[in-house]
Amino acid sequence: MEQRRLLLAFVISLFVIIAYERLVLSRYSKPPGTPARQTAPQEAPAASQTPPPPPSKLAAERGEGDAVSVDTDVFHITITPAGGRLSDVRLKAYRRSVAPDSEPLNLVQEGPILPGTLQLGEDSSDAGIPYRPDRSTLDVHGSDEGEVVFAGDMPDGAHVEKRYRFRGDGYAFHVVATLRDRVTPSVGLVLTPLPPEGTSASAELGVALANRKLASHPFKDIAKAPVNVDAAAWAGFAEQYFLVAGMPEAGTASALFSIAEGMPIARVDAPVSQQTASFVIYMGPKDPDILAQAGHDLERAVDFGMFFFVAIPLLKLLRLIHRFTGNYGVAIIVLTAIAKVITAPLTQTTFRNMREMQKIQPQMAKLRERFKDDQVALQKEMMELYKRHRVNPFSGCLPMLLQFPIFIGLYNALSHAIELRHAPFAFWIRDLSAPDWLMIGGIGIPVLTLLMGASMFLQQWLTPAQGDPMQQRMMMFTPLIFTFMFINFPAGLVLYWLVNNVLTIGQQYYMMRSAT
Repeated sequence: MEQRRLLLAFVISLFVIIAYERLVLSRYSKPPGTPARQTAPQEAPAASQTPPPPPSKLAAERGEGDAVSVDTDVFHITITPAGGRLSDVRLKAYRRSVAPDSEPLNLVQEGPILPGTLQLGEDSSDAGIPYRPDRSTLDVHGSDEGEVVFAGDMPDGAHVEKRYRFRGDGYAFHVVATLRDRVTPSVGLVLTPLPPEGTSASAELGVALANRKLASHPFKDIAKAPVNVDAAAWAGFAEQYFLVAGMPEAGTASALFSIAEGMPIARVDAPVSQQTASFVIYMGPKDPDILAQAGHDLERAVDFGMFFFVAIPLLKLLRLIHRFTGNYGVAIIVLTAIAKVITAPLTQTTFRNMREMQKIQPQMAKLRERFKDDQVALQKEMMELYKRHRVNPFSGCLPMLLQFPIFIGLYNALSHAIELRHAPFAFWIRDLSAPDWLMIGGIGIPVLTLLMGASMFLQQWLTPAQGDPMQQRMMMFTPLIFTFMFINFPAGLVLYWLVNNVLTIGQQYYMMRSAT
């Protein structure tokens, strides 16, 4: 097989993998509609699971009385007196938008159900319990810990005590439920989806880690039928940059994704021991280091793909470079240049082989014409031609394949870098996590993406021509396909691809001059 066809296969494979990342994993495309408001019939879950409570048992008014305010180094949280649920969880380090006056990002979506609701048996929850908190405010900072205790009584007279325990510098906090005068084998902790982000149009998924494997559940699947998860280390909801997850304080538990009051919910069950069930809730950024500090294998929520062993070091290197540059756009340029230097010998080997293949193209064309009706003889003569000129048609494939993990690893590293969220670069690019649109006369122009497409076209033009004219025409469509696909990609990823193309063009030009 000719080198040109191998190159075509490589480009198509790269296109397919990136398209898979985009379309299947849906990192950058928002699902149609607002899934959290969709309604769906409640189908019965598997018999091994406790069925979700009726919607009326999970939903309740916020109730009378003053809400409890909790302030830590990372949160400002509001807990309702009715149900002792989380009505606001605002992250101090992250804002809603790039606007200077933007408010802190709230991870609680408004709706009929609030996170932190407890299912107390098969047919009841604490959503309507008028709890009596032991304080109205809690301030805890640094490594200190503090808690708020909610006491209440169920309609049947059973006493319930619900404790929230916070650490000043952590995104994970504990919820402990104590039931007196009521026997139930387990208690369920209910979580709700994240509110949709304004600039980051990433799709939200139900996620769970079970049996050391990360499973994702789109809302449309949850709406069709409840999804049961056995032996879950944690379960909850995630989008590109943030995670809400619940888990038992120790071990694993069963989890359930379903629809209640037209809203997706995730429920994690914990066993009751000595009248007490304990949970941990994580509500915060999908930063691998922060997730690892929280424990419970939460860092698995960041899926770097099959080339994680490349993506993780590159992400750490990006952060290191930023310490010196102070600008993540510049850091991306430097990181891309480093990757290009590492792969330069491989690129040179590929280019040299393509030049050698180009030299024998006239003889190959004659062979195709001569043996056009005998493919077996054609292949034999072509192999003899390769042998006489000491050209291996496969020698250029290996260098390209070796570069492949670096390209995809860097792509995945930038896809998950929460540091790029609301990070400015230069000129009109104020958010490297958002698509690049320069507004001129009310019309958005993807300048960076168009430059990337132009650079791909120039790179293609400089590549030594091989193969038949049909293959060459097919390759010339590649820049158009990539340009169309990258229009809604985050500016940080487009910047990486543009810089990589420009550096490759420079390398190709240098090798062409050296070869003459």
